[in-house]
Formats: sequence, C-alpha cells, structure tokens
Amino acid sequence: MTHSIEKTLIIAAPPAAVWRHLTQADALAGWFHKPTADLEAGAPYEMPGEDGAPLVWGTVHTADAPTHLAYSFTARPMGDLVTQVVWTLEAVEAGTRLHLVHSGFPAGAAPFELLSAFDAGWDRHLGQLRASAA
Repeated sequence: MTHSIEKTLIIAAPPAAVWRHLTQADALAGWFHKPTADLEAGAPYEMPGEDGAPLVWGTVHTADAPTHLAYSFTARPMGDLVTQVVWTLEAVEAGTRLHLVHSGFPAGAAPFELLSAFDAGWDRHLGQLRASAA
C-alpha cells in the first residue's frame, strides 16, 4: 500500500501562465527550487540546494502544455525513494484550477513522517505559486 498527497487550488491566471511557473526554470525559482534547465518531456531534471548538491531530481515523463505535467520525484531527505508528481491544469472562468497528486509514499509509521513533511511543504510552496503566478 502507498499513500498520496492531493491538492487543488484556483489561481487567478490562465493555464499558460501557470504552466510557465511549473516548467520554466526562472519561474519555478519564484516558488519552489530552481532547476538547472526548463522541464521538458523525456528529459531528466535536477534542482540544486543551497550547497550546490542535488536537492530534488527526476525525469519528466509527460509535458502536454498547458494541461498535464508528470515526472518522477526524489529529494535528498527521501533516500532512494522515487515518487511521482502529476499536475493537471484546467481553465476556469477567471483562471486555472490546478490539481496536484504526489504519489508513491510507502505506508507505515516511519514513512508517515516523510509524508506529513511533504504535505506541509506542498501547502507552503503552493501558496507561493499562487502569489507568484497570479
């Protein structure tokens, strides 16, 4: 059994603008971690930490602008655990409904701390995304 984190938010910006904040290095730096290059389908990505060593990394599996982005996700605190992040963007009357699913967290008491930390982290980062993209 595995656990997932799901978040949905409304952003007062069109899907193309939100997409830019999910895939372009300079825009990602405004709310998350700056990758070494823009996120593109089939390409690996890496986001260095303040010490210059990889903090977050993975491979982009799907990048269907501006509606669907999916990639593998590993972060330094996760050890060798590889999870999946999927973003779905839907145009709504005055902006974008953004849905995040971060899946693949193992069940159990010890991994639950990691799940809880990422859940809180996504809350913080998504608030920053909302402010950055709007």
